[in-house]
Amino acid sequence: MNKIQISEALSTKDLRQIAKLPFFFHVPITRLEILLGDVSVMTHPNEGLLFSHDDPVDYIYILLAGMVTISRYHEDGAQAIIETITPVRLFAEAAAFLQGHYPATAEYASGSRIISIPVAPFLKKLSASPQTAFSILGSLALREQELSAQLDTLKLHTPSQRLLQYFLEHIPGDVSGPHTLTLRHDKAVVAKKLGITPESLSRLLARFSQYGITSARRTVHIDNVGKVRSYLEASRKKV
Repeated sequence: MNKIQISEALSTKDLRQIAKLPFFFHVPITRLEILLGDVSVMTHPNEGLLFSHDDPVDYIYILLAGMVTISRYHEDGAQAIIETITPVRLFAEAAAFLQGHYPATAEYASGSRIISIPVAPFLKKLSASPQTAFSILGSLALREQELSAQLDTLKLHTPSQRLLQYFLEHIPGDVSGPHTLTLRHDKAVVAKKLGITPESLSRLLARFSQYGITSARRTVHIDNVGKVRSYLEASRKKV
């Protein structure tokens, strides 16, 4: 298999995308350019391994295109998916600040475009600029609030509500009639993202036929999107 990787420079467009990430949102663009002066940008035509569980943390990463799967592997080789990373997203930053080892394994899909930020020079630049460090701490606080909101969603909403919400998030807001969508991930990954088992997901999809929702592999068809939105809103008011 051809495993050639294509290296390129960080573009102005890339920098603008990075500046919108919560982690860097409060960092002035001129300072951001300095922080990212040592990065490399790599496009991976084929799938592969980014880092393994317990590897020393040498890089923080930003996914610009493609997908990265964060997993833990059991001794028998079984994979437990922790998270699927989609663009544009920073990851492995917590492990970098702890200056330890990666707590899981990261694998990229074919066509992924990934920025690698060397940890040592990045942290050195932060220590030389307390203002930038405080800006990033503020961004981390906002990220914590977002994660808390996500946890509240998992706690307060039923599995069926979470699944319907997941479908609706992938449908344009002006659609109210029939719509067919293609899931970005297979159903096992979707189940992990929603905090339910694959078996529970299959049962929910079977039940959803009463709402005019049918599925086959990664394709989901909804007969009446407006009706599903109304049902979801009404069901939340009862919780």
